[in-house]
Amino acid sequence: MLLNINVNVHFQIRAAPCRNVVLYGLEATGKSSISKALLGQLSPADETTSDSEDQLRHAIINSTECVSGRHLLEKTVAEVANIVGWQGKIGRCENLAQLVVELGKMLDRWTTLDDHDTGGKRLALVFDGIDRQREAPPTLLPALARLGEIIPNITVIYIVTSPRPNFLHLPGVPHIHFPAYTKPELLQIISLTEPTPQLPTGKHDTKEVWSRFSTAVYESLSKHSDRDIISFRRVCSRLWPRFIQPILDGSLSPTPFSRLLVANRSLFQNDAVLVPSIISSLPTPSTKSNIQTQIQSQAQTQGLTAQLPHTSRLLLLAAYLASFNPPRTDIIHFMKSATLRRKKKGGGTALTSKTPGVSKNRKISRKLLGPQAFVVERMLAIFHYLREDASVPRKQEGRRRDGMERREDVIGSADLYMAIATLSSLRLLVKLGAANAGDALDGSSRYRVAVGWDVVRSLGRSVGVEVEDYLAD
Repeated sequence: MLLNINVNVHFQIRAAPCRNVVLYGLEATGKSSISKALLGQLSPADETTSDSEDQLRHAIINSTECVSGRHLLEKTVAEVANIVGWQGKIGRCENLAQLVVELGKMLDRWTTLDDHDTGGKRLALVFDGIDRQREAPPTLLPALARLGEIIPNITVIYIVTSPRPNFLHLPGVPHIHFPAYTKPELLQIISLTEPTPQLPTGKHDTKEVWSRFSTAVYESLSKHSDRDIISFRRVCSRLWPRFIQPILDGSLSPTPFSRLLVANRSLFQNDAVLVPSIISSLPTPSTKSNIQTQIQSQAQTQGLTAQLPHTSRLLLLAAYLASFNPPRTDIIHFMKSATLRRKKKGGGTALTSKTPGVSKNRKISRKLLGPQAFVVERMLAIFHYLREDASVPRKQEGRRRDGMERREDVIGSADLYMAIATLSSLRLLVKLGAANAGDALDGSSRYRVAVGWDVVRSLGRSVGVEVEDYLAD
């Protein structure tokens, strides 16, 4: 493969000179290294070479070292001046027009040093990673592709990863593809990497385990997800310390490898390691992941419960019920005469088939249908009912209907509208309509709740209210 690429590049630059050549392929496939080595062989080894001989010189400009498009142009002029031995003053190069002028002067001076020159001198200008140049002007690539029309003895080589169709806006540009590594080549290259940390049993066992480990990583994770050898090496390096942890602890030995593979099978079942992140996210066993996820969700819910005051929690519960209950069911759930309503075996309100507007065939839970809009007046009416049901003063009723003691009533009157405005500013309640249309706290203003069932259930239990008892079936 490398021999064919060398022949193609040599043919395009030396045997049949052309103006533009595109080298493309995945990262770490040898595009830059092969180009540099081949151009180094074709270029003169020293300055003692006769000027009458056919000469080829090259300048390589790495786009990752240039912070802007102007920096790229300045670096190009400086590299060419160094290659051709320019002794004059180097002018400023702020745009592509000045680049053409400066390169034309330098190459004219270089080619006219020998009176017997037959036009064999040629300059190869290599732009490595030009497709990732930062702050590049939109006409950079098309302008570079037409340098050969103004300067005839120049060849521009573009090293890119995945070129867009006709990205040079010029037909007939030769493309040379650097194919990706096959599985044997990939594993052979990875086996040359020395992993860290090493096994305590020696380098031989480390190399053996690393080779079989990289094969397992390729088959389970990297075969259908990683695009190049860089990402494959990154995944292996991240999983290696956890894979050999049983060996470092002394619980397992490097042989047999199958026991070590079974003990760490959870590493190859979690694809979170494939997602690049600045936060360390090493995979853990599934049971530990589930426990940690539950702990995090509980901590978030408890934090919201602890930060909201008692009145705001009740308002949020009322907003949730107003969003998920149809208005026609309010008379069933929140009337005084419904205090002794009959409960279902699984919770909720027992509704008969004679209730208007209720279908016996509906199977979807109200919690899955999404929140609906409600007016502030309806939410406040539900709030007052929940306030009486959640915290009845002990002097009026010492125990709840289910036999549990009730919370003492909150003394003093809270500013409900201020609490509604606070919940709206926290985006726990979302106002519908235009932002400045009407008074946000008017009784006819329409809102929608923006919290989920888990949060509402935790808030309800913190104030002694089982929200499921008030949700329509």
